[in-house]
Amino acid sequence: MSHKLTFYPIGNADTTLIKLENDQSILIDYAHMLCEDDPDDKRINLPEALNKAEDGDFDVVCFTHADNDHICRFSEYFYLDHATLYQSGERKKIKELWVPANVLVETNVDGDARILRAEARYRLKNKKGIRVFSRPKKLKDWCDAQEDICYDDICHLIVDAGTLVPGFSLFGNGVEFFAHSPFASDSQNIDRNNESIVVQATFNDACQTKLLLGSDVDNDAWSDIVKITKYYHNEDRLIWDFFHISHHSSYKAIGPEKGTNETAPNAEVKWLIEQQGNGRARIISPSWEITNVDTLQPPHFQAANYYKRITKSKNGAYFVTMEHPSKANPDELSFEIDAIRCASLQIKEEPNAAFAYTSKPPRAGNNG
Repeated sequence: MSHKLTFYPIGNADTTLIKLENDQSILIDYAHMLCEDDPDDKRINLPEALNKAEDGDFDVVCFTHADNDHICRFSEYFYLDHATLYQSGERKKIKELWVPANVLVETNVDGDARILRAEARYRLKNKKGIRVFSRPKKLKDWCDAQEDICYDDICHLIVDAGTLVPGFSLFGNGVEFFAHSPFASDSQNIDRNNESIVVQATFNDACQTKLLLGSDVDNDAWSDIVKITKYYHNEDRLIWDFFHISHHSSYKAIGPEKGTNETAPNAEVKWLIEQQGNGRARIISPSWEITNVDTLQPPHFQAANYYKRITKSKNGAYFVTMEHPSKANPDELSFEIDAIRCASLQIKEEPNAAFAYTSKPPRAGNNG
């Protein structure tokens, strides 16, 4: 038995499926980006792929923030509690919805962001089936303005940065989730990217494997995460074997300047990438293929060159979802995390991966 991680080729967009060995399923974001009318569109048919991977409902669906590349067409796929329009029989149900506080309080939204807001508000008012990440002042202000919700009555549903997400444990589920972002703040501004959900998932008890999910935070937000984590002496919560990097290999997730051939990281990102990544570390870029053309939008080859150099130095690998197993035919990128025999923990790619490891990888925490 093993846990399984799957990253989907959907262009510059995010969807990650965590399938636990106990058959629980945690979906991080959902973005169905395929243009069905375009025969040349190489992005995967996401609902078809997820239906093959999960024949039941999802234990958790986490929307890290409400940008389109993280929620696109989710309202066509999921059964939503707040309106009968989204309750046909074939839709997948969400047992527990994870959202940042911004999803609830943001105004002037439309499309899928508005639908997600309605679903989150409905679940929060009913006090079930939801976890809200962070307790900024704007969330309390919003609750105080409602006639049918009391802030004190929903505090148990809030997950603060620097804490474990309730409902999962290494002993009971084989995984725990540590929340790094968003932080509580007094600001009334909405910054979707830098107030998105960032978590570290730790798999297995004795022989641990760690996944860092970076959503779309930029290098300034990473600096804050690193500084606060160090302040509280929680450096182990930023160790990683797998790093789902932020913002589709954008240079802005690494440092303030793109660079000519390689993006230079700020001091905190340098520590996070170069010191906290274990040996044989894998970096996953949820993005279009990397070209040598200097582009305004990510992915940026300068950022990719930095990630490639660091993973090479760790005898690891940098994966691009739209390049795996080939640029011509991108497909699911899957990994198994096997801890049946603690002494010989194995982390291996699926048979269709670009390459597979056959020797024993080092245990988590060993940067050799």
